[in-house]
Amino acid sequence: MNRLYIFCEGPDDIRFFEGVLREHLQEGYDDIRMIGYAGMKYIRVDGFIRGIGAMGDDYLLVADIDHKRSVKAKKRVLMSRYRELDEQKIIIVIKEIEGWYLAGLDKKASSILGIRYSSSTDRITKERFNQMIPERYSSRIDLMIEIIRLYRIAVAVRRNRSFWFFHTYYLE
Repeated sequence: MNRLYIFCEGPDDIRFFEGVLREHLQEGYDDIRMIGYAGMKYIRVDGFIRGIGAMGDDYLLVADIDHKRSVKAKKRVLMSRYRELDEQKIIIVIKEIEGWYLAGLDKKASSILGIRYSSSTDRITKERFNQMIPERYSSRIDLMIEIIRLYRIAVAVRRNRSFWFFHTYYLE
């Protein structure tokens, strides 16, 4: 059995990968497992990575760029933190996963959800996303679920550079 493990920072990332990307990542794998790693000790994540390699399985580690100046800088931080991590298996989301959520909405979907459309979502942060939530949604999770329902990968590729990179190198 060939598995792909996706290390996600938290529940919003897991929800996105489960709802939008799972079926596209499925090709070549018998199973895909999501692991929320943000609250784990570094040594535990390294143990997971070592075990995945020993079983002959594959993994990706997804991280927001946050306040780092470049993708390389963020990858250096992660590789110093997780000693077993392979640089080629790191996916950096710019700026945060909320930008990837919004990237997949075309103008019509944005209008349906009551969200202002912009041509790029590269600079979207959690805080900015939270400010954009229409009052009719009782929580950000409700909005995220609706976004996933209307999501279009072809649109996301055009609206977010890091999503384009992920799509080009991991989905095509």
